[in-house]
Formats: sequence, structure tokens, C-alpha cells
Amino acid sequence: MNKVLVPGLLVLCGFFAASGLFLGPEPSFPYQLAWLAGYLLIVLTVAYRSLFSDAPFRAFPFIVLGVLLLNFLVQLTGGVHSLLWPAYFVFVSVAAVFLPLLQTLATSAIILVIEGANLFLSGGPEPGQYPIYAGFALSLAVVPAIISHIIHRTRREAAQAKDEHEKLLERADAIDPLDDTDTIGALTDESQLASNVRASRSLEASFDGLLDMIYGFVPAHAYALFVKERAGDDDSFVLRARRSDAAGIFLAPLGEALNSGKTGSLLMQCVQLQQPQYLPGVHESLGTLGYYVRAVPVRSLLAIPITRGRETIGILAIDSLEEGAFSLETQDMLARFSPFFIEIIEKIRVTQELGMRARTFAAMHTMSAVLNSTLELEDILDGLAREINILVPNDFCVFVLYNDRIRAVSVVHQSGLVELADPEQSLLRKVASSLMTGEKGGANDGEPGKHPLEQGTLINQMLNQWEKGQSAPYHWSDLGERTVVGLIDTSTRLTRQLRSLSCWPLAKGEKFIGAFFLGSLRPNAFSEFHLTFLETLSNQIALVMDNAILHQQISSLARTDGLTGLLNHRTFMEKLAEEYRRIDREPRPFSILLMDIDKFKAVNDTYGHPVGDIAIKAVAKVLRETARTTDFVARYGGEEFAVGMVDTTTKGAGQMAERVRSIMEKTVVTAAGARDLRITLSIGVASFPEDTKTPAELVTLSDNALYQAKKSGRNRVCLQKDIEAGDGQPQKHS
Repeated sequence: MNKVLVPGLLVLCGFFAASGLFLGPEPSFPYQLAWLAGYLLIVLTVAYRSLFSDAPFRAFPFIVLGVLLLNFLVQLTGGVHSLLWPAYFVFVSVAAVFLPLLQTLATSAIILVIEGANLFLSGGPEPGQYPIYAGFALSLAVVPAIISHIIHRTRREAAQAKDEHEKLLERADAIDPLDDTDTIGALTDESQLASNVRASRSLEASFDGLLDMIYGFVPAHAYALFVKERAGDDDSFVLRARRSDAAGIFLAPLGEALNSGKTGSLLMQCVQLQQPQYLPGVHESLGTLGYYVRAVPVRSLLAIPITRGRETIGILAIDSLEEGAFSLETQDMLARFSPFFIEIIEKIRVTQELGMRARTFAAMHTMSAVLNSTLELEDILDGLAREINILVPNDFCVFVLYNDRIRAVSVVHQSGLVELADPEQSLLRKVASSLMTGEKGGANDGEPGKHPLEQGTLINQMLNQWEKGQSAPYHWSDLGERTVVGLIDTSTRLTRQLRSLSCWPLAKGEKFIGAFFLGSLRPNAFSEFHLTFLETLSNQIALVMDNAILHQQISSLARTDGLTGLLNHRTFMEKLAEEYRRIDREPRPFSILLMDIDKFKAVNDTYGHPVGDIAIKAVAKVLRETARTTDFVARYGGEEFAVGMVDTTTKGAGQMAERVRSIMEKTVVTAAGARDLRITLSIGVASFPEDTKTPAELVTLSDNALYQAKKSGRNRVCLQKDIEAGDGQPQKHS
């Protein structure tokens, strides 16, 4: 029945309102009564349905009733000439706050229909007033639509924020790092945020509760609690709770550190003496006291240290605007609250320590995947540096390896905005496998990328401390404008000045492996968590680097000749195959030198194989020092050697061969138990594309040229092109 009655009455009431029955000079009283009777019937019906029906409450019917009542008042006060027309804007604006957009637009439409009917029943607008009424109609439709859109978007965003906040609080209450069986899963960024929210709420609630309790016993103007916390390398007292009758604009924000200067000296005095400090009568400004942002006319101040053993872990400050506000009994009673503060602070410290350990564990879990992903040292350090930069943001990251045989270090990785700058030495990322095979005073001395240890460098200090069994990292939280001491040698400089620097030695058992350095352009860049994490990580890095170096040594043994350190025959042939493929893709000159020690069998027969080995190593040393960095040198077999020369024609290869032959001829080989030896070389040279269009024939051709050099009298260089020209005589040298 209601579904028929209510719409019918609304239509009836709307008909009376829009029919112009109130437009006469004096409104007809019977029609007014009829309208009011119909209106009251509708109000009672709608109210009855809203109060006693099980259906959810709907505001729109009451909005329609409000429109009808407002229209009734407009009719009574002049109709189209009524001064109440602006009230429509107020009405639809209020409706826009409480109703959805469609119902707001429907409300505007009802007003426009009723007033439009009234306007035309009264004879229509006067000439020239159409734009005014059109503007009224447009404004009545647009303004509430805009308001409704803004209000509902704001409510939607607020509801989303509220839902996220409630979910975060629920997650915070659900996380317990001691009972969580899935530790890694609980250490996501969201979980850390939830844990921080919970800890913050618990901290504030505990401290505020104690201050409220103190307020009940000792009325005062302001109460402030400072807690000792570590910031970088220094300890400071941080404002963690405050209560005051002063306006909020006078109070410092939580987290503000207590300045040990003039404004904080009165509070710090009780820390130094570990005794309560009481000023019963103050006749000059005490400044901000660390918990005000502007001076307050304090007349009494009481500062009580919160001590644990011999350590002061907090300060409780109470002040009053009256002189002599705190008696001895008050001071004694406040001192009794210290155990409560100590318990809370200790609980927070333990919670933070557990949180730090959990974060370290999660970070180490991430790092382990990087450290175990490969045995290639360069790849390990690249991935490690990326992960470290995420967990410990830095602008300078360098890893160095130490060679105990030549007492030198090599830079094997560097990254970040700040780099090592050395005009004399190349510090590009590389791992020199020969670092582990060089001999002191041998061919490796002066090799680019190696830095001899010098006094006054950090790496040398770390090594000296390790040798004494006192290995420890070095940290600078703020270097200021000072020049950084030499990291690896006195000539190496940085491209930019660092403010924070952390240096970590890397050692495994009785082996000093190297070190790594982290730096930042910001002072105090590395927190206690960062240093704790790096300390744990340094042990893992040393272990993995040692394994990677061992892997490199094994790989190097498989690719190099054990006696000379040159490439072995198999590796030489593999590199030749690679070069042949490059020539097929992009033809370019390439030459091979094949050489043999003259009368080597006589050396072995006369002096023995140990002396023969010394002669072989002497030749390898000359080749290593003479060859270019682009060339690849190998012990081809026995007393034979080979050199592959990239982008080299017959002329260049012949000059190189003659230089090697000449140096070797002048070299005196000294061996214990034998007289000084002079050994010579016979060398064959073949080049692409001058000697052959098929690169694979170069080895055979150079071997033929070598045979011709030996046949022609030894200690000479023979070019393949000379044989093909029919000369038959290689270059001969006495």
C-alpha cells in the first residue's frame, strides 16, 4: 500500500505546489489548508516508514519534502518575485553533502520543474530576464554536481586511507617476531612498517600513561621525557614524551634531540652529576629547555636523571610557572617513578635489538642468494655492490684484493658517484688472475692495477693490525673538509670529497684477502644497523671471495702453462678459433709467430732439466714483457712458443719477431751450478691475408717458416712470403 500511497501523495502535493494556486494577490486559504493537509500526510507516511519499517533509512524522500516545503514558502513570499530563491542554492548544497550525485541532480531537477511550472503559470518571465533564469537553472544544476563530486571523492579517499590504516594496525597487532614461524615472509617492507607503527603506538602510550600518572600526583605546567638514543657515533637525548598546559605551538615535536648548549645545559647537568637538579626560583629566561620551541616564563624547574647502574638513560623534566612549586617530598615521589621508565626503555631497547637482528637476518638472506649465484668474482662483487647500495645507501664502493707474494693490492670493483682517480694507473674493474701467480721481483712488478703497500695507507694499517691479531674496521661519521687519508696508496685520489667513510678488512683464518670501502657524500650516513649488518656481511664476503679466488686459480691452471704462466697449447688453439671467427665476420690482418729455442736438447743434456726449465722461463719473461696487451702468448709445447698478433701485417709481425730474437740473443741466463748461458731463438712468421686467404692455414705456414729458419742456421726470423718468393734464405743474423 505504501508503494502506491507515497508516490501518489508526492504527485498530488507537487501538483498543488506547481499549479499556481498561491499566485493571486491574496493566496486562497482553502488551498493552503489542502496543501498543508496533503504535505503533513506525506510527512507522517514517510516518517512512519522510516521509523517502523525494516527497510534501510533513505534520506531522499525527506529531501523531496524539504523541496516542497521550501517551494511553499517561496509561493507565500511572492512566487517568482520571492527573495527566498537563493535558499535553493543552500538547500541543494547541503543535499550534495549527504546524497549521492544522482540523487543530488534529481533534487535540482525537482526544484527546476516546480519553479519552471510556477514561472510559466504566472505569465512567464519578463522580456530580457530569460538569461537570468537560464543562469539560475544552470547554476542550480552545476554547483551541487561539483560539490557532490568533491565531497564524495574526499570521502572515498578518506575511507581508503582508513581501511589501509586499520589493516596496518591489524597487521601490527598480528606480528610477533618471537613466534613467527615464517621469518622471511614477515620481514617485508609492509611488515616492518606495521611493526614500527605498533612499537610507536606502544612507546607513546606507555610514556604518556606514566606522565598522566605523574600529573595526578604532581600538578605542574609541563612534563618532558628525554630518552638516550644513538645517532651515528654519538649518543644523544631525544624528546619522546611531553605534556603541558601550554598551547601546542609552544611545544617541540617528539624526536627533537636535546641540545647540549645553553638551552640544554641545565638538563645535561643532572646527567653528568646523576643527581636531581632543582631550581626553585628562576628570575631570568631559561630558554626553550629542549621541549619548548619558544621561551616560556618558567619559575621552577626540576630535572631527574633516570639511571641504570652507572648509566643515565633518560631525563624527566618538570616545570612550573610558580616559584618553589616542588617540595622535597615531591622530588622523592618522582624519583620513585624511575623504575617504571627504566623498564619501558629497556623493553624498547630489546625490541629494537630484536628488530635489528631480524632486519640483518633478512638482509643476509638476500645477500646469500647473490654470494652463491656464481663463482666468478667480478659477477659476485657487481651483484653484491648493487644489493649493498639498497640496504646501505652509499656513493662510493670499492673492493680490493691483496697479494702477499708481492705485497700489493688490486682494485677488483668500484662503483658509485665517487671514484678512485689515478692518472698513472688504470683502475677499471678487473680481476687479474696473474695476481695469484706472480713472483716477487718478477715480471708482475709494475703491472697496471696493482698498488704496492705503503706506510700511511688504510689498507696497510688494516694489514698490520691483522698481523698483530687486532683486526678491526675503521669508521668516520663526518670527515668534514679534511682530505681522506690514502685508501690503497698515497697517489690515489677521489673524484669527490667524502663525508662518511667505513673501511672493512676481509680475512679468512690465517689469510688476509683484502678489504672493502663504503663512503657517502652525507655526514653520519651509516647507522648502527648499517654497521652491524656490514660486520656480519664482511665475514661472508671474505669466505666467498676466497672460494672465488680458488676457483679462478683452478681455472687458470687449466688454461695456462704451469711452468711459465703463459697460455697452454689448448687455450692458444681456442683463442685462434675465436680470432678466425672474427676474421670471417670482419676481415682484418692477423699474424702468428712460432718460435723454438735453438739446440735446447743440448742444454738439457749438458746442464740437466732444471736448467732447461730456467731457460724456458727466461724466454717466457721476454715474450710477456715484449708482447702487446692485444697479443696472446702461449707455450706451444716443449721449448716451442707461439704469439697471436691481432691487426698485424707481415711487416709488423716481422719487426716484433726480430725484436724478440734480438733481446733473447743479448739475455744472459744464470742458473745455480751452471755457467751463464746465452740462448737464441728461431722464429717463423705467417700472416693473413698476405700469405693465405684461409686463416686456418696460418699455423702450418708459420711452422714451415720456422723449419726454414732452423734449416738456414738458427737464430733468425723467417717470413712465409720470403719462402714463397723463392728466396729460400730467411733473414740471417750473427
